[in-house]
Amino acid sequence: MRITLRTSGGRGEYEVAGSHEAVRVHDVFDRQIILEMLPGVHFPTNNYVRHTQGKPRIRLLDSYSDSHVYLILSAILLLPKPKREIGVTPGGKIQIYKDNFSVTSIPFDVVKLSTTEVVVSPTQMVLSNSTFDSVRLDVIERLRIVMACWEAASKQSSTLAKAITQHKNAFNENNVKAVILAAELIRLASIELDDPLRHITKELGLSNLDELLWLGVHATETDEALALGEENLEELKEAARNRMKVWRQVAMRGAAGAKFSTQVREAYNHTCMFTGMRLPKTPMTGSSGVDAAHILPWAEYDLNAVSNGLCLSKLCHWAFDAGILQLTFDDHTSKYQIQLSAAALAAESDGLLKLNGLKNIQGVISTSLLPKDSANWPKPSFLKVYNEASNF
Repeated sequence: MRITLRTSGGRGEYEVAGSHEAVRVHDVFDRQIILEMLPGVHFPTNNYVRHTQGKPRIRLLDSYSDSHVYLILSAILLLPKPKREIGVTPGGKIQIYKDNFSVTSIPFDVVKLSTTEVVVSPTQMVLSNSTFDSVRLDVIERLRIVMACWEAASKQSSTLAKAITQHKNAFNENNVKAVILAAELIRLASIELDDPLRHITKELGLSNLDELLWLGVHATETDEALALGEENLEELKEAARNRMKVWRQVAMRGAAGAKFSTQVREAYNHTCMFTGMRLPKTPMTGSSGVDAAHILPWAEYDLNAVSNGLCLSKLCHWAFDAGILQLTFDDHTSKYQIQLSAAALAAESDGLLKLNGLKNIQGVISTSLLPKDSANWPKPSFLKVYNEASNF
C-alpha cells in the first residue's frame, strides 16, 4: 500500500492507495495512521484516513497543530522540507533542496490493523518535481545514517551536535512535534542549501558509511517509482520478518559490524548456541562455520554489544532469520529455550518444509553453550522485543 499525492487542482490531496495482502483501502477508513519507524517503535501521527468526496483522503485531527505524514517522515529522516504544491517546484533534473521537491508517494507495509488504528512501516519515499523527475529514498538506509549521526553527536559538544541529540531524544520519546522542531533547528544550522544530512555527516566527521555517497537516495524511473506500493501480496507476518532481516543486513555493514562479529564468535568460543557444534576457521575449512547474528539490529538497543548477539551455525542463522527457529527466555526458570515456530510447523504440515533435523535441537539451552561472562548472555528484553516485532 502507499500514501500518494493526487495533484488534481489546488495544493493536491494525500490519499491511500493499493493493498497489502488482504488489507484494502476501505479497511483503513477512520483509522489513525501510526508510523512504525523501527520494529516496536511507534509514532502516533493524528493523520486519519477518511472517506471524503468518494476518495480515501488523509485528514488531520487538528489542521492547525498537526502535520501530515510526509512532513513527519521528512523530519525524522532529516530531509529538506518538501513542498506540498508540486506544480510550483522547479522542473528539470530533481534537486533535493528545500521547497524544490514534493513527496509524491510513500509505500508502506501494514504492520497491524485495529478498529481505531493502522500501524504502517514506510519502506520508501518517492520524491518528484513539477516535471515529474523522480528519485526513490530508501527509509532504512536513510534512518541508519541518521542513527549514526546521533551516535557521533553524543560525543561532541557543538551547537549542531546538541541539536542532533535533541532530535534523537525526541525520536526516542515518540514525540512528533519535538522531532519536527529539532529537524527545523538542524536545517537552519546547515550551511548549504541542499540535503542537511550531507552537511551533518561532514561536520560530525562521518566518512566510513557505505551509504553516505547517496544518503539513501536512488535514481529511478518515474513510472517504476509511482508503482511502488501498488500491491503487496506478501503476508503480513512474512513482511515483518523481512523488515527485520533487512535491518540485520544493514547492521552488519562496516567496521563496527566486523568488530561485533569477531567479539560474538570469541565470546561463544566459535560454538553454535543452538546445536553445540564448535566450528572455528581452521587451515582445513578456510572459513568459520558460525555467524554472529544481531537480535535487535538497530542502534536504540546497544547495536554492537555482545548481549545483543547470538553465535549460530550457518543453518541455524538462516532458520532464525526465516522465523523457523524461535529463541525465548523463561522468566520463571531463567532458562533460554529454542523451539520451532508455529508458522514453521504449519508449513511442515502443508508439505512445504521437512524439519526433522531442527526438531532435534528444540529444548532448553545449556549454560555451557553461553559465554563465560553472563553479562554477554542474550538480553531477555531484547528477545521479547524481537519476538513481538517478528509477529511470532
